[in-house]
Amino acid sequence: MTRLMAPRGTRDLLGEEVRAFGRVEEHARGRLLAYGYDEIRTPVFETADLFSRAVGETTDIVEKEMYVFEDRGGRPLSLRPEGTAGVVRAYLEHGWDQSSPAKKLFYVGPMFRAERPQAGRYREFWQLGAECFGNPAPQADAEMLVLVRDILDAVGLKNDVSFKVNSIGCPACRPVYRDALKAFLLARQDRLCENCRRRMDRNPLRALDCKGDGPQLTDAPLIRDHLCGACTTHRDEVYGLLTATSFPFEETPRLVRGLDYYSRTVFEVTAPGLGAQDALGAGGRYDGLVKLLGGPDTPAVGFALGLDRVVRALEARGAGGPVVPKIFVAQAGAGTGPVAFSIAKDLRERARGGCFAVDMGGPTKSLKAQLRSADGWGAAVVLLVGEEELKNQTVVVKDLKAHTQEPVALGAVVPKILAMIGVETHS
Repeated sequence: MTRLMAPRGTRDLLGEEVRAFGRVEEHARGRLLAYGYDEIRTPVFETADLFSRAVGETTDIVEKEMYVFEDRGGRPLSLRPEGTAGVVRAYLEHGWDQSSPAKKLFYVGPMFRAERPQAGRYREFWQLGAECFGNPAPQADAEMLVLVRDILDAVGLKNDVSFKVNSIGCPACRPVYRDALKAFLLARQDRLCENCRRRMDRNPLRALDCKGDGPQLTDAPLIRDHLCGACTTHRDEVYGLLTATSFPFEETPRLVRGLDYYSRTVFEVTAPGLGAQDALGAGGRYDGLVKLLGGPDTPAVGFALGLDRVVRALEARGAGGPVVPKIFVAQAGAGTGPVAFSIAKDLRERARGGCFAVDMGGPTKSLKAQLRSADGWGAAVVLLVGEEELKNQTVVVKDLKAHTQEPVALGAVVPKILAMIGVETHS
């Protein structure tokens, strides 16, 4: 029978990678809580209409990448391809637009897009993001950028990322730019891909975000030359706040986002050296999205980080977490099982927070088999509880790294192990 495998574009997270994800999430939660954010967990699937309305009918996500299906009642649903739309839906559904319009929320969870898998790009991927509702001030945009950098600093990428920032205008000034860009693209449409030609009338900005055509449009009109006075002032204040706080960023006048709901400030953070998939995250302001989904006019700004890529960037820089010491308790002979079990229990009670790990050998296995298990598990220390040792009220402590062993009094074995692995003892 053929063995089953994970679907293409997905994978199992194992061992150290799982721990790396956990460390990133833990550090990020600490920074988000410090900035006044509350965690929210939205459903993994929503009505398909939510994403088509929020993300945009002409985006790659809606046109080609969403996993859409019908439930037994024939209702069209979609696995979530991004996190913001679901958070906005929850913001409205729970009445926060009325009870607490100034709301800060963050989320962590898997997203799903039917993209072509490659290094750093999966069909199931993990995002951590935050949304700030109710603050129209440029200060909110600058704070969001600083928050992203604080998170990346906390996880170990302080000097290894670059921020690109731009303003893409608002509904008042963007139509003028759209017309200028459309005229530019029409004059070159024979050199554009099929998608860019098809979207030219409805959303010409997508051409700037096209992986094929975008890099070639170096002489395209710049949106900064078409910003209205309010957007220009907003942009200048954001840049001024960042500059005043020595925040390193690069103004990138052709930067747009792959989602239609953005307005004014947009940004992207990259980790140079990761190849084609070097974008760790992105975000920006989306003042019109809450109203688009049925709510009142509500200013909002947010970001999302790809956890898969953040972990990949940490691995590339050798910024792994601490090695967790592993203690293996072996047992051999009549009457040794209860003592081995008691020692393992006492050690585990002192391993709060996962500062070290404890496992036991199977009572029906030979000592040789148990030692093989200890070695395969990567144990640093083996405690051997044998019949002869029990007669002398001792336990053999084997340091597998130093290749030494010694008998230790039964009552002193737990303090001995804690001292060996550098864990403080408390009376």
